[in-house]
Amino acid sequence: MIRFLSNWIEQIAIAVIIASIFELILPKGSLKKYVKVVLGVYVVFSIISPFVNSSALYDTRNITIEAMVENIVKTNQTTVNQESMDLRLEKLYIDELKSDIKNRVKEYGYDIYKCDIDANLKNSSENPGIHKINLILKEVAGGIEEIERVNINIRNETESQSEESESSGDIENIKKDLANYYEISTDIITIHIK
Repeated sequence: MIRFLSNWIEQIAIAVIIASIFELILPKGSLKKYVKVVLGVYVVFSIISPFVNSSALYDTRNITIEAMVENIVKTNQTTVNQESMDLRLEKLYIDELKSDIKNRVKEYGYDIYKCDIDANLKNSSENPGIHKINLILKEVAGGIEEIERVNINIRNETESQSEESESSGDIENIKKDLANYYEISTDIITIHIK
């Protein structure tokens, strides 16, 4: 292909040089404009001639069995590379999933201490999707403090809420939020607070 292009450029350069020399040699007169037209046609023909005679571009004599086998081997290498690419994409997806869960949990005032996700992302497998999410959370220190709820009882009854019930309420809210967002069951989400 490179030899074809270099020959083509040589041919165009020679045609332009010949046309320029003829133009300089010709005397002024009515004949000069006809010679310019002929020289222009010659330059245009030099430019398009390789495409009219394109057997050099599509030379099929050099195709051998070795070249065909080499193409098949290259195709097989791409399938192997596709498998490794699928593994990388699966790891990237799980990493992004962990990051997204971390951001969602942060809205409730918790950080993720540990996050384990069991997922099968191949659609061709028997059971694709997210199978299990295990989270161990810790409360954010120095974050925005939650305002205590004030209950006014007319009957002079006292109510107290323990921290355990608040945290269990948070766990249930986080589970529901994650289950709704990822369209999974709350049964496969396990959350513990450290």
